[in-house]
Amino acid sequence: MENARQSFNKIMRYEKPERMFNWNRPYGFYADKMATQFWHQTIERWHGEGLPLEVNSPAKVNDFFGADRSLRVLLRTGVWPEREKEVVEEVGDFEIFYDIDGSLVRQFKGAKYEAAMPEHIEYPISNRRDWEVFQKERLDPDATDRECFEIVLDGEVLLVSSPGSENFAQAQEIIRDSVWPVEITVGSQFGWLRNWMGLTVLSYMLYDDEQLVADIMNHLAELSISVVSRFLDVVDAPIDYATWWEDMAYNKGPLISPKFVKKLMVPNYQRVNEILYNHRIDIIGVDSDGDLDKLIPLWLEGGLNFVYPNEVAAGSDVLATREKHGSEMRLVGGIDKRTLAQGKSAIQEELYRRLPLVIQGGYLPSVDHSVPPDISFEDYKYYVERYHEMCADYLA
Repeated sequence: MENARQSFNKIMRYEKPERMFNWNRPYGFYADKMATQFWHQTIERWHGEGLPLEVNSPAKVNDFFGADRSLRVLLRTGVWPEREKEVVEEVGDFEIFYDIDGSLVRQFKGAKYEAAMPEHIEYPISNRRDWEVFQKERLDPDATDRECFEIVLDGEVLLVSSPGSENFAQAQEIIRDSVWPVEITVGSQFGWLRNWMGLTVLSYMLYDDEQLVADIMNHLAELSISVVSRFLDVVDAPIDYATWWEDMAYNKGPLISPKFVKKLMVPNYQRVNEILYNHRIDIIGVDSDGDLDKLIPLWLEGGLNFVYPNEVAAGSDVLATREKHGSEMRLVGGIDKRTLAQGKSAIQEELYRRLPLVIQGGYLPSVDHSVPPDISFEDYKYYVERYHEMCADYLA
């Protein structure tokens, strides 16, 4: 039987696998903490509903359910050095602090931080002078330890290494021998910039000083090219896919005009992705919430060819997306997490609605974001059982 890494690559290349790749895809960060597919609050709930108490981490939950995952190589293509979290004030359940990017935010503290995104109070960039300081202090391609990378599994760091370091051979061995597909992170064009400026300032800036936005995006592309090239030029181990992070849409469409995406972002995607293709990495994804229909053609033009999480609540429908955009765009996610909290009948209906796409290939069905604590242990177990049964039927 082929391993998960082999299944992933077959599915993403429209070849018939021996097994479905059952992906529990981790999504981004909560505040300053690396996220995984399962909220910690979800695991705590399930302990009261039959999940053994010793199954007490995302890795152990993944193992319990027989989930597949990816081995992530996190390259330092963004802010470096990161700012240490600095708590300014605590008010009840909240704390106000400077995050790793230098934004002042208000956030639930403790376990409750998973329940909400941070509220931004102040951003580090609002004009060209701010940008010049930020670029010099946080986005220098030659900053000390910029070449370091982290190998991460289930939200836990396995190894920190860098080309030429004493443990670089060990890092290459971990990557080479992984039974999980290996991902490298590439960077961002819009998503990080929105985090550093705020959507309102960024939107006005596109009108008032488009050149500044272009300069920032161009620098981010150059930074990605520098970091990614230095890693790929020396690593002697296969990389299965690469990912961008953007979060550039909401339930009514893009947060930035497609006109600006085409003009400012697509050329930068092309420049960076050319490096990946030249190193035989031809599966390149983008993580973005929201309704992505107007963005997918532009991402394809830029060289990106899979997208996730395909949020149903935002209007995404993986079958409709495949019908409209064809097999060039691979799809991940697309199973409405809300239905998993609505009982077995709703779960069954949702699986019958989405899983036929498995037959076509190029689709990795999974919950369309992290698994929240309103989903019961019993219902999630039923979802996993029916998922495996139906995928096996479709692949038979």
